[in-house]
Amino acid sequence: MKQETPRRSLWAPSTLATATGALVAEAAVAALASFLRASAQPTAPTTDKLSPSEDDSGVFGIVFLPFFLAAGTLVAAVLAAALVVPAAVLARRTASRRPGRWVPAVSATAAAAAVAAAAVLAALVLSGHPGALVAHPAACLYWWLGVAAAIVPAALLTLVADRRAATAGKPWRLPLWLLGGSCLGPVAGLLLVVAGVLAHHAVTD
Repeated sequence: MKQETPRRSLWAPSTLATATGALVAEAAVAALASFLRASAQPTAPTTDKLSPSEDDSGVFGIVFLPFFLAAGTLVAAVLAAALVVPAAVLARRTASRRPGRWVPAVSATAAAAAVAAAAVLAALVLSGHPGALVAHPAACLYWWLGVAAAIVPAALLTLVADRRAATAGKPWRLPLWLLGGSCLGPVAGLLLVVAGVLAHHAVTD
């Protein structure tokens, strides 16, 4: 009988970093979408000049952006350990029992739904609002769907990182790519926005 190859633990630093990087990337995409949506909305023209505090907001953002990114990455790491990795563990156990091409994706979706339901229920109980399940079921449903939608791609990327680490022996390529891209993206975007604003002021003045 052929022995099964021992699998790596999904709690390994590389897979945990992949889950963290996936959540940071999702947050960066959501922030960029919100920024573009806010920029696309028409605003009433004003002739008032910017106050010094408003004029220095770009410099403030550049100075404190690394601290915001570090805090966001730390929060993403906690959420990855509490939500994404458990969902990936459940998905891998289910996929190992029923091998197939689409089994990992389906298993990750089902595991994310289960973990998201437990997370939303725990948040309601710990916050002292368990009655919201009866009083506001639609809001709880939206929260459940949102958390599950955030866990699914992160869990899939965690499974991909685990498979690549087991076969290619390069466990840090994907997590570094995710963390680097998701952290450097907002920095590059902010620098481009500030450069555009300075160029606009230089041309108009």
